[in-house]
Amino acid sequence: MDPVSPDNLAYRGSALDAFDELAGSQTSLGLFHAAHSMWCADSCSRDLTCPFLHYCRPGSGPPTVADRTRAPRPRYNKHTANLFTLMGGDGYQTGISQKHQANFWPLCEDALRKVDQARKCGSLLFCDYSDWTKKRDPCAQVTVQNACRDTVQWFATWLGTKFNATPLGSRIIAFTTMPDDLCIPPLDLVHQRFRMYGLSFRDLVGQMVAEGWGRDAMRILLCTIRQYFFQYIEKVDFEDTVNGNGGVHALISRTSEVWDSIVYRTHTANAQASSIVVGRATASTLSEDWLLCSNINNCISMDLAKSALHVYEQDNHMPTASFGPQRTQQGMQGQRRLGYHSIYLDLLDDLVDTGCPEPLVNFASSGFLFVQINHRYLERSLGHRIPIHNSMADVLGSIFGDKPTDARLDGLFHLRWLVSNHGAEGKSGSKSALCPDLLAACLKRQEQRKSVWNSEYIDSTIGFKPLTRDKDIDSQCAIDWITGVHMLSRQVSSPDELQKLLTSVITQDSPRLSIEQLDAAGSRDGLWALCVACQVDCSDDCEWLAFAKYTWGKISSASHVAQSCQDGSVLEPKRKPG
Repeated sequence: MDPVSPDNLAYRGSALDAFDELAGSQTSLGLFHAAHSMWCADSCSRDLTCPFLHYCRPGSGPPTVADRTRAPRPRYNKHTANLFTLMGGDGYQTGISQKHQANFWPLCEDALRKVDQARKCGSLLFCDYSDWTKKRDPCAQVTVQNACRDTVQWFATWLGTKFNATPLGSRIIAFTTMPDDLCIPPLDLVHQRFRMYGLSFRDLVGQMVAEGWGRDAMRILLCTIRQYFFQYIEKVDFEDTVNGNGGVHALISRTSEVWDSIVYRTHTANAQASSIVVGRATASTLSEDWLLCSNINNCISMDLAKSALHVYEQDNHMPTASFGPQRTQQGMQGQRRLGYHSIYLDLLDDLVDTGCPEPLVNFASSGFLFVQINHRYLERSLGHRIPIHNSMADVLGSIFGDKPTDARLDGLFHLRWLVSNHGAEGKSGSKSALCPDLLAACLKRQEQRKSVWNSEYIDSTIGFKPLTRDKDIDSQCAIDWITGVHMLSRQVSSPDELQKLLTSVITQDSPRLSIEQLDAAGSRDGLWALCVACQVDCSDDCEWLAFAKYTWGKISSASHVAQSCQDGSVLEPKRKPG
């Protein structure tokens, strides 16, 4: 079928060619600029008129159409809103501004420069792959599988019986769900390090191109990269936002005007990708204004429904929050809520009156339904997951497959789980998967990563390098053993491979580690997390190097090992570097 989105992007090649060009970016800021150039071209002034980051509605919209050609007006509208108490109960107010006050460009560029600077001190930032679901997920597989469940349930509310009409569309929207649940570096998306059910986002772009999605594929690609950036920026800046000292949300929420927060919030949700998939499934051609207004209202209707169920207040980033002077915050927040609600009602009328296709009008107001019945929002109020039922499991298997994650994502997620659950075992019902010494090493490294972000710590010893003696290593035997174990991280791609190599001969004449010794050090998942941390972000304080030193301390207590070292024996590493 023909594309349904507007043909107004600067890049004229295929979406797959664009993806490969973007994948050449080596810095976050470089990728951000490259994606923007494909949307706007280099001549863009990067101010409030930039359509990649902002949305300036046309001064005069499309003419209204006759009643008989309009989609039915949703029953909740500006004439009935005052009968309810959503968002504080102030109903509707005319004349709320739909114009930007803040330029997102300097805010985003400043945050991304800081990200790139921090990565010079380590490839893994303090928040990378942390869990933002607030549902105590024990592993990444649970997070990914449930994001796909959420996608299927959204499609049911948007398309009804056609919910399974576009498996490719479902996989795309699952990818756009993930940066809300996990803190995923945008570079990992384009470098294909982040994958779901064995597929990278490039794989999906390739499928869109092969199926003739044309400019729809290009728009979805750029919208998704923008979404990953906006999500990432708000997560790395989260503590600054909470403290009101900075952070993008605090900086755009200092007045009673709410349009800036609405647009930023819409971009973090990437409802535009969803509306394009809905448009394609229902053969609905979309104007730019229909596209953006339906995206905005999809997000606001969700927040209005969440406010009625007391779920909205649990969100980390609320578009109606006020960060103005303390003495005016309460009153300003009330104004922002009224504005948020009123803009929804204004845009809803505009969509209906200008003849927006019914599937998109339904999409725009669907939050009132899916917040009530989708498990995602009930789980948010419960604080834990609802088991996936058999019918849903069958649908997930038919669309996505049976292996949600790969070993890299499992390891990084578990690394974050280890440090975030420290000291909270009683509350979460879980126990640490590492012995105290190795858990301490993880916590130390995490504190270093936080210090790097706060510009308090500079480490010039990044990357894998040969081990030399330190105060804890008193012999060449120790260096050989520790180096041998440390080098294993470069040779393995799964926990099974790691366990097999650890229980084989590390150096000549050295004892083998037993399964019992490994179990005493930590669980299979816990040790794999340390290994992946080394693969991604090795340093002098690498978590896996700490494991190598820990195991040496255990085996060197054996009398024959200690004696061989005292005799001056030098054990050559079995596996050479490289």
